[in-house]
Amino acid sequence: MGIRDSEIQRLVHYAKSLGVNVIFLRKYDKYASANWALDGTEITIYNSKNKNKTEIIMDLLHELGHSLWWIHEKNRQPDLKFEEAIYRQNLVEKDDLKNPAPKHLRKKIVNIEKAGTLWWFSICKEVDIKIPEWKVNLFMEFDIWAYEIYYETGFFPTIEKKKEKFKELRAKWKPGIGG
Repeated sequence: MGIRDSEIQRLVHYAKSLGVNVIFLRKYDKYASANWALDGTEITIYNSKNKNKTEIIMDLLHELGHSLWWIHEKNRQPDLKFEEAIYRQNLVEKDDLKNPAPKHLRKKIVNIEKAGTLWWFSICKEVDIKIPEWKVNLFMEFDIWAYEIYYETGFFPTIEKKKEKFKELRAKWKPGIGG
């Protein structure tokens, strides 16, 4: 078992200690690479043939960040405005509606996404994740950027724009390239 495999296992055990079940599905979801259940009980990681172990770890960090936010800041209580916002977002994505969720609901999603990222480094430290700090920062900034685009436009950036932004952020954060 390699380093990344054991890190994934530690993250899964960490999730279980929070009362969160982690499910890995071998299916592609064009709308999400992972999901966090709104009741805080489950994280689903969607695996594709192109996803590497570092990306799986980053997906777990992202979703576990939601769990810690929900536990520590919401006391495991539902946030009905967030649930409404997610419901509306899912309708747009799944039904290809041209009518995005209202901006005030999109703002709720962005704020909660940002709040979840604040927990990433704590999780890395607690679970002894060896991914370099620059890479966590890169994924964090990329994540926030995508949700800010969603807030402004009502739609997530295209795959082409995501690739372009990721390349830009890699040049910014990776030591020896720009970071």
